[in-house]
Amino acid sequence: MPPLRVLITGVGGRIGRHVVPALREIYQLKTLDRVPTPVAPDAVITDLQDRDILRTTMEQIDVVLHLAATSDEAPFVEDLVPNNVIGVYNVFQAAYEAGVRRIVFASTVQTVGMYPPDQTITISDPVRPNTLYGATKVLGEVMGRWYHDAHGMEFVGIRIGWFHPYDSPALRNHAGARSIWLSPRDAVRLFRCAIETPDVGYALVFGTSRTEFERLSLAPARELLGYEPEDDVTRLYPGA
Repeated sequence: MPPLRVLITGVGGRIGRHVVPALREIYQLKTLDRVPTPVAPDAVITDLQDRDILRTTMEQIDVVLHLAATSDEAPFVEDLVPNNVIGVYNVFQAAYEAGVRRIVFASTVQTVGMYPPDQTITISDPVRPNTLYGATKVLGEVMGRWYHDAHGMEFVGIRIGWFHPYDSPALRNHAGARSIWLSPRDAVRLFRCAIETPDVGYALVFGTSRTEFERLSLAPARELLGYEPEDDVTRLYPGA
């Protein structure tokens, strides 16, 4: 079979620049960002407000991996609403109009960040955002539910833990980072599972690597997507 045609948004961001080179080897890849980026010199340059360009870019695309966002706490009206609310709607609507069959949506642990740090959080636990950024990602998850139920578009939402490269000092010094770490290699593995697993319908999962204490339950990722992390923070930094 020919390779899947995948569009990745936000390729110059913290996660995108680590995963794009590996995913380019696997898929027929198109990329999009609001500014030029060395990791994807051929990227379509636009912001998430131009739905016409988004729709044109998505023509003949099988799966959209939507990484683009204001990725942490920021002024709500000025930054979060344009990028994480209106922008998400524009991406989803453009994908629907272009006939994209699946959206893989980068959500966040901050949708449930108010739970105690010593508690394992399951995907069925009620949302408890610890930031307005996390609240906007809840909206993206719910919007994905609507596009699936109303239009039949498949949706995989991944509540990403805390993405760090292997040499990040936080993995040695920050207990919170260690408990919800997602490595670059496991991010690629998880995105591949989310892109390729057939007949997912609507799925919502957590995404981390192996941690000493599984604060974010990986059971849905394992059961629905066949994901199994390879990297283990306790082996990378034993005794930290």
